[in-house]
Amino acid sequence: MGQKLKKFGLTLLRQKYLWSIIIFILVVGFLDPNSYWHRYELHLQNVELRKEIQMYEEQYEKATQELNALENSQEAVERVARVNLYMKNADEDVYVVE
Repeated sequence: MGQKLKKFGLTLLRQKYLWSIIIFILVVGFLDPNSYWHRYELHLQNVELRKEIQMYEEQYEKATQELNALENSQEAVERVARVNLYMKNADEDVYVVE
């Protein structure tokens, strides 16, 4: 049994084409700066950045709608002044509860 295993190991060590292919796969797959692993990581980062871009576009649309409402509506200006800036009319009292 030991003799057969030793003979198989020696045969495997002599296969220079097999070792060349294995080394090539390791270099191209993992070690090279342009490897498939690095490309996969970049793909995941790209997906995350696209989601972030979409979130910022939605925030931009919402802010644009609020700005248009503030430019065109006196009620919207009054609402923002009351809620965000705690402004009041002369005959009112404002209590802030947190």
